[in-house]
Amino acid sequence: MMNILYIGEEVIQIKGGADQVNKRNINLLLDSGNLLKILSSSNKKGKIKKYLFGVDRSFIKRVLEELSLNQYHIVFISQSLQGRIAEHIKNKYPEIIVICFFHNIEKQYASELVRVAGLFHLPFYWAAWYSEQKAVCYSDFLITLNSRDARELHRLYGRNADLILPTSFADKYVESDICLQKSDEIIYLFVGVAFFANIEGITWFTNEVLPKIPGRLIIIGKGMDHLVERFSDPRIELYGFVEDLSYYYSIATFVVSPIFSGGGMKTKTAEALMYGKAIIGTKEAFEGYERCGLMYECNDCCSFVETINKLVSSHDCAGFYQEARDLFLHKYSYEASFDFFSKWLMSIG
Repeated sequence: MMNILYIGEEVIQIKGGADQVNKRNINLLLDSGNLLKILSSSNKKGKIKKYLFGVDRSFIKRVLEELSLNQYHIVFISQSLQGRIAEHIKNKYPEIIVICFFHNIEKQYASELVRVAGLFHLPFYWAAWYSEQKAVCYSDFLITLNSRDARELHRLYGRNADLILPTSFADKYVESDICLQKSDEIIYLFVGVAFFANIEGITWFTNEVLPKIPGRLIIIGKGMDHLVERFSDPRIELYGFVEDLSYYYSIATFVVSPIFSGGGMKTKTAEALMYGKAIIGTKEAFEGYERCGLMYECNDCCSFVETINKLVSSHDCAGFYQEARDLFLHKYSYEASFDFFSKWLMSIG
């Protein structure tokens, strides 16, 4: 048993992919038989404060005081944006093991943000890069979500990832709650919070692809309901945050994931597999995932339209596919990741 200090927010409600992964990581640490204390960072607002990502002077003081009062073996930093804290920990407590988790490579992600959303985000780019450099320099172990991020980590910072830990989460599928009846109606489902890569991708899909295919589109995600003017087509249903998505996955013919920017792994890809759905998405949407025959890669309008129309015309629209669900169970369920992670954690402790 190890005493671990977790730097990050306690996840009460899952509102996006990052919350899902953070909650998973907390559970992995606890279920491995460790004592865990969660220390949330500062949430003070301000033009400068927001670029500190919660690691201001008061938070640094709190962390160092906590380490002085209790004998911790490990500090687990929930994201590389808070990497500056690693420098302060290692300078005062070099014997403590510091692990940093990378949801993506922040320098690469911030570069995409600037490209898509404009130079207004340049301060975020520089701040993210600085914090991530500190994480790489002062952490003992680095964890990435996939091999693409591991390669980017090495390319940008000259350091290898010590562990690749893909997205995974607890199985929520209950067959009795799911409608397995086939319907003649074609329904496309897109799930994702209203951040730049999701907005960019689904806007492109509604403008370029949807006019050329049959059926209707359901968009669900925190903040998406505020974009009603952008998605005014009568064939589009728009929802904000939804606590239980099982009904919407059950009625969907296909899940669409037209994501062109970003990093890490797309948690909603694993969620769609959990519900046994066929997924039509870009290379970025499938990054880091082992493929199965129900994951159709399309990277331009023609391939999306051709693939969808071919599936519809061939009546290959079962709605539920055991092959997709089996991939989730074997590779991306919580149980699949627990044994792997707990053995690794024991080996470094």
